[in-house]
Amino acid sequence: MTTYSVDDAEFAALKGKTVLLTGCSTGIGRATAYLAHKHGANLILGDWAEKEGQSLESELKERVLFRKTDVSSWSDLLALFEAGWERFGALDVVLANAGINEVGNMLEGKYNAETGKLEAPVLQTLNVNLVGVLYTTKLAVHYFAKQTGKKFQIVLTGSAACFLDTPPLWTYEASKAGVMGLMRSLRTQLPKNNNVTINMVAPWLTKTGMLKEEFLSVWGDLPANEPIGVARALLLPTVRPDMNGTSLFIAGHEIIDFEEGLEKTKAQWMGEQLSRDVDEGQRRILP
Repeated sequence: MTTYSVDDAEFAALKGKTVLLTGCSTGIGRATAYLAHKHGANLILGDWAEKEGQSLESELKERVLFRKTDVSSWSDLLALFEAGWERFGALDVVLANAGINEVGNMLEGKYNAETGKLEAPVLQTLNVNLVGVLYTTKLAVHYFAKQTGKKFQIVLTGSAACFLDTPPLWTYEASKAGVMGLMRSLRTQLPKNNNVTINMVAPWLTKTGMLKEEFLSVWGDLPANEPIGVARALLLPTVRPDMNGTSLFIAGHEIIDFEEGLEKTKAQWMGEQLSRDVDEGQRRILP
């Protein structure tokens, strides 16, 4: 198990870098914007909450661009990247942080009033939390490829729900597990083919507007995060550019990489022979 700590002085490495951040207007995203800007980063900010995003832009005053953005819309995200590129002419870091809570109830039996047939589940949570991250990642790689001679970083915001059961957040958990799968699928390829690292943060209970009151009411003295604690973890791989392929679980502001622990104990939970076979299989099929 690797536990990370980050000193304030490390964030000085952000000075002069251009950071694109989705989900910037409230909670973790807003705390991240404040922290990155404080240490000299240029910010390209996107969020659906236009009023809050515009107030953030006004508050930061300089080295910042905000655009209203629905991350589940390819055209919206493309416009954000285009506007940021036109403004700053560079892009170093992309933080795919935008996300929403459960919308609808997948298990509820709702019927169409006209046809009497069972209605499909609402997919808004999947579209924002997973499709939006896929779109953001594709655009990040595209714009990084326009530049040479430096390393780039993508950091995805997952969730403790990547690892823990979280009913009744059915589609939320599925979306965040998909974010982790995306990170894992890219972590061996982006560094060697694109000079890009990719990591994920997985916050446990965090005191934001997304938090369900029933969760907080039973939490008691268990570790909980404030947005700034998660913001520090989100920016950690950007100031340590050799970090790659981590899943940073955040509990009470403690940052722990679960991927290393899973790899080191693989023979225990997979069995020694299967573990060796899987390693060999991966060696044969990974490009």
